[in-house]
Amino acid sequence: MSIATGFNILLPVVPVLTERSGPHGAAGAATAALFVGAVAGELLTPWLMSRWSSSRLLVTGQLVTALPSLAYVLPHADAWLMLSAAAARGLGMGVAIVVSVVLVGELAAPDRRGRSIGYFSFALTAPGIVVPSVGIALLEAGHVELDALIAFAIGTAGALLAFYLPSPAITTHEASYNLLAAFRRPGLAMIFAGFVLVSSSFGAVITFVPIALPAAGISSAAVFLFVAGAVRAASRWLAGVLGDRRQGRLVLGASIGLTFLGLVALATRANPAVIIFAAIAFGAGYGAVQTAAYLALTAYGSTAHRHNISALWNAGIDLGSSLGGSLLGLAAARYGYGAAIWAIPAVVLIALPFVLAPAGVEPAAPLVKPAGAMGP
Repeated sequence: MSIATGFNILLPVVPVLTERSGPHGAAGAATAALFVGAVAGELLTPWLMSRWSSSRLLVTGQLVTALPSLAYVLPHADAWLMLSAAAARGLGMGVAIVVSVVLVGELAAPDRRGRSIGYFSFALTAPGIVVPSVGIALLEAGHVELDALIAFAIGTAGALLAFYLPSPAITTHEASYNLLAAFRRPGLAMIFAGFVLVSSSFGAVITFVPIALPAAGISSAAVFLFVAGAVRAASRWLAGVLGDRRQGRLVLGASIGLTFLGLVALATRANPAVIIFAAIAFGAGYGAVQTAAYLALTAYGSTAHRHNISALWNAGIDLGSSLGGSLLGLAAARYGYGAAIWAIPAVVLIALPFVLAPAGVEPAAPLVKPAGAMGP
């Protein structure tokens, strides 16, 4: 949870700081830089895991996330410095998260994989219930340096805790570290593409909400982020439970529809009640999408690609978020944020054919054998 807390405290703050110091639409660049860095770290991690231990990678990831946070302590920091720090923070987070997901997937029994990833997702998302709102509140109070110091302290503490992790007794000599080889699995590339498109909504929302919603009141950015974060954490767990009983692709399709409704409601911003509904629908929909996408990817993966699936899942979240932030920022520079946000529900709707299209093959064997299982 330390990596999630340090990440979330600055997540809605940096776009606002960059927008204030840069040209109109610069907030999108800040979100994009963060998630591009995360994608780079995630795609690099399978290769790193073939050379470094999990504990060493967790320590490194936490420190690379924590140290650049100090850039936001500086008053009137240059926009390029803030963008570089955001990219570095994303890089560290990407490494730490992929390693964590791999360990969860390795240790979970196949018939409880949905619940296991659901519980892990809940723990990872729980800081997002309150922490982004705290970050916004400190920003509005003129204490952004406290946001930065909290991110630094939490990340450093997480690195120290990682030193005490025992080395897992897991053999990885059969694992593949070739991401391109994983895409040869029929159906996997389609799910990944759809997941990236849906994940663009998160980058757009985290950029749009702190700028477009009021600073106080029931329809404020802080309230929206709190409600959406709480519902997203619960739905990530619930989707894991449902995923053990239903096909991941079906849960994924239904979750995308709910995400779409939340985005449309947010774009209208008709009244405070609509904004609260948008927070609930978007949080529930996108939270379920995150867990269901992992289950759908693992269903068409293989034992040899367990590390790659983790990397692709995390990269899908962050690549999509970068895409959403960039798309929103570019559109806002020309049309304004109020009009630009309407492009995001359209992108999410395009994802439905990707995740519902027939894969053409039966799902692969479970990625992880039960403890004590015999055979190759």
